[in-house]
Amino acid sequence: MFCPVCESEYEPGIATCVDDGTPLVARLTSENTVHDHSEARFVSLHSVGLPAEAEMVHDILTQNGIRAAIQSGGMDAFSSLLSATAPGATVLVDERDYDRAREVYDSFFGGDMTPLTGTTISEDEGDGTMDDESASTR
Repeated sequence: MFCPVCESEYEPGIATCVDDGTPLVARLTSENTVHDHSEARFVSLHSVGLPAEAEMVHDILTQNGIRAAIQSGGMDAFSSLLSATAPGATVLVDERDYDRAREVYDSFFGGDMTPLTGTTISEDEGDGTMDDESASTR
């Protein structure tokens, strides 16, 4: 038995989810679940100077129900191990969540383009993030 809201699995004989009170179903399908499990298409939300900043932004977004990922700026397998010297990272969000992600980001950081360190050189040159105008034309 499964909860169509939180997708928890229960032993047979239990009829409702203990977390949210939703009636359980025998099998989860795309028709009876709340979550959208279709394939994501990620777009850039914001580029940051340090991987630690990307992790912070990613955590805030996922805690607000936004599908997000981090693309490292490093070119090799060791970049994530050397986060203090890594060349930054880009926070990606599912394009279906872009508008909400922008709202959440702006509510936490306002106009601060790089929350922990200030703007990066690439952002100062204007190639770091998708601005509101280009987001509305996608």
